[in-house]
Amino acid sequence: MTMEISVVEGTDRTEYSFESSDTLLMLKEKIEIEEDIKPQSQTLFFRGYWISDDDILLGDFLENKDELTLSLPTAAPKQFVNNVPDNVSIINGNKHKFTNHLIPKRKKVTIKLKSDTFGLVYHCEGVTPGKRKYQVERFIVKDAESIDLETIDGETKVCVDGFAVEPTDITVYDERRSKTKMELLKDWSQIGGHIGRFANGIAALIYPVAGMISSALAPGTADIETGEEDVVAEEAPDRIAQEDSIPGGTSPEESASEGNTRVVDSH
Repeated sequence: MTMEISVVEGTDRTEYSFESSDTLLMLKEKIEIEEDIKPQSQTLFFRGYWISDDDILLGDFLENKDELTLSLPTAAPKQFVNNVPDNVSIINGNKHKFTNHLIPKRKKVTIKLKSDTFGLVYHCEGVTPGKRKYQVERFIVKDAESIDLETIDGETKVCVDGFAVEPTDITVYDERRSKTKMELLKDWSQIGGHIGRFANGIAALIYPVAGMISSALAPGTADIETGEEDVVAEEAPDRIAQEDSIPGGTSPEESASEGNTRVVDSH
């Protein structure tokens, strides 16, 4: 039986499709594909209870349209030492919410990473802010307090404790997928304004006589130009529910608030 659930992390909400016979680990693997977060770094809560058993069947404790809360570890501030004769850019965050940090040449910069992973940019496609694509090598630096960027054999390398660290993989971060809630609201506001002006134009074409009558009834009055109104979104209240016991669940935690929604196709 195919079902859908929502996974909430901070202000982001992503919808996943799954089979009732799928395990929690299989869901975490889907989250890894979407968010670039390793399963071992994911902590999932259902109605405030930590679901700790990766082998539990999702159908045993979830129903269609249920919600899980995803909690991610936050890394301690890391000191990046750029010993390369050029500026270096790194990506901090996941593909849906990331920041591009510029580390000047021959400088030390302290950055609070959002996880134990960061991306070293080796190519940028495009120049328009908000539309650029970054090709990056990703590195895991869980226990490192200081990361050195060195030039080795003509290439920029990531070094920890004097040893070069190999990237875990290569991927692309697209700024068009990385938007805050307010940026999304602004986009929808602009779209709404365009639709409103389009509708007014159509009405003027369909009902030209009404416009002529209106002008005749009020000669000398100036045209009034309507402007776009600011859109104010109010956060929906957290859903609070309690369960006496949940399979695979232990200590309670607070659920995250609702936010942006994405949909991930099943299998």
